[in-house]
Amino acid sequence: MTTSLDEAILRILPTERDATAWMATPEVRQQLEDRGHRTKYPKKVLRELAKLEKKKVVLSTSNGRELLWQRAPWLQGARDSAGLMGAAEAVAFHILQRFAGNKLPAAVTKDLESLFSAAEVRLSQEKADNRIYRAWPDKVDSVDGTFTLIRPNLREDIFHVIATATFFEREVSVRYRPAGKRETEDLKPKTLWPLALVESAGVMYMVAQDPSFEPRMDKPKVQWLRSLFRLDRILSAVESGKTFAYPDDFSLRSYVEGEQVFNFLTEPAVQLVIAFDGTAGNHLKETPMAKDQEIDMLADGRMRVTGTVIPSLKLRWWLRSFGASVEVLSPLPLREEFGAEFRKLATRYGL
Repeated sequence: MTTSLDEAILRILPTERDATAWMATPEVRQQLEDRGHRTKYPKKVLRELAKLEKKKVVLSTSNGRELLWQRAPWLQGARDSAGLMGAAEAVAFHILQRFAGNKLPAAVTKDLESLFSAAEVRLSQEKADNRIYRAWPDKVDSVDGTFTLIRPNLREDIFHVIATATFFEREVSVRYRPAGKRETEDLKPKTLWPLALVESAGVMYMVAQDPSFEPRMDKPKVQWLRSLFRLDRILSAVESGKTFAYPDDFSLRSYVEGEQVFNFLTEPAVQLVIAFDGTAGNHLKETPMAKDQEIDMLADGRMRVTGTVIPSLKLRWWLRSFGASVEVLSPLPLREEFGAEFRKLATRYGL
């Protein structure tokens, strides 16, 4: 059986067709480490190489007292050859690199570099089918639906550590600066279990579990302390070297859609009733605000929209974006909150 470490070794090793046809054991180990594979000691890599040599997929030679390695040439195959890559495959890898390249750990991107390069070469060739395939990446894009802000700086070295630890399910020790705190303040390292990475509105977050806060077993629902950490606020990140058992009860989809954590400061669900002037709310006819949404017309000609929603900061931001074109009719506490806010705004503007 081929392990993930074996697969990584086979991707790293050169063949007789490469400019540098052989690679020494320390270099193999270093490249494995760069990809996030923790080999702990050189002899482990040497043993893996020897096993692969017995399977006749790896060749060795000696250079004095040093062993050099290469991959058997027949393993080169289509994955390193632009000539054997189809135009559809080339477009797929080009799009993957463009839209997801910054969300993949080094253990994946470094193994795919040859495929990304082959895709570029394949799309640059003058072949009969290439024009429409080559043009496709320039015909698609992703645009944020809100006003775009300048993204916060994200240190590549910190992202590499966090993404690799998330991929291999390893503990990380981070120094985190919460909102409102300065980098100069004393921020003690915190050990976390990185469970997932999520990008929201141009900001990258880590969903992490704090293993030091165990849930109370006498509660009806066992709940671990899981929080969001903005990667740009992490001042340092170091792998502890320890793996953790990924929690069976955690689902990223449920965490995002069910708990709606990225809506921020959520409250119990309510039935929201809002009225729109003119065409301000017409988009809700095609993109509902709730699964049970209902639309009808008021006597004054305004469109009334009703649906079950979870009050949150994002909901409030969305309602405020319509200005005076929307009125919150229900629930009463939210209506009163918006009324007080607009009275304050009127005073501020001297109205």
